[in-house]
Amino acid sequence: MRSRTMGQASEPHNDPPVDGAEQRAARRYALLLRAGKLICDGQEFLCILRDASATGFKARLFHLLPQGGHYELELGNGTRYAVEPVWARDGHAGFRFCGGKVDVHGLLEETSQYPRRQIRLKLELPVMVEAHGIARAAVLRDLSQQGALIESDFVLALRQPLLIEAHGLPPLAGRVRWRRGTAHGVVFHTGFRLDELATLAARLHSEGLAMFPAIPAALALG
Repeated sequence: MRSRTMGQASEPHNDPPVDGAEQRAARRYALLLRAGKLICDGQEFLCILRDASATGFKARLFHLLPQGGHYELELGNGTRYAVEPVWARDGHAGFRFCGGKVDVHGLLEETSQYPRRQIRLKLELPVMVEAHGIARAAVLRDLSQQGALIESDFVLALRQPLLIEAHGLPPLAGRVRWRRGTAHGVVFHTGFRLDELATLAARLHSEGLAMFPAIPAALALG
C-alpha cells in the first residue's frame, strides 16, 4: 500500500509567530507532520500543522488558500476551532484563533472524549460503483487516505470487491468493510498519500465537482 502514516512530534519553537504583538509573546510549538482539516464555507481541505501557539498556528497547504468568509480547523479527534487567515505565501498560511487563546497542549495532544482517527473529507460526489461486472450509480459521502463512504440504494455484501469511478477521481479499487442501511464503508487496496488526497480535494472543489445533490434512485443503473 502506497499510503504513508503521518508521524508526529512537538517541541518548543522560537521562530517568529503567526502575526501580531500578542502572538509574538505566545510560546510556540513545532508540529511535525500533524494532519488537520481546514473548513472554508463548508468545503473541506487537508493541511499539515507546522507550528502552533495559544493564539494561532501555521499550516502547510497543497493549494492556494481557499477564499471564504468562515474558516475552521478540525483535528483528527473531531475538535473544531474557529480561525481566521492572517497571511498566505509559499505554500503556507498563518491563522489566528477567533475565540481567544486556546489550550495549546490540548491541541498538541488532541485530547478529547472521542478517539483520534484518520482525517475524512466530507463530499457529495456522484460515482459509479462496479461490482460483479455490474455498474450502478451511487454517491460518495466522504473520502480518506485509506477508504471512503458510499451511499447507494443497492446492497453490497461485506468484503465485496468493487471499483469506484467518477469524473475527477482516479479509479478506486477496494472492498466493503462495513454496511449500515444504505451506507457502505469501503477500504482501498491502494491508499492515497496525504499530499495526493489534499490536491485531489482542492481540485474537486475548484472544478465544482464535489458539491452535488444526491442522485435520485430513479437514475440508478442496473
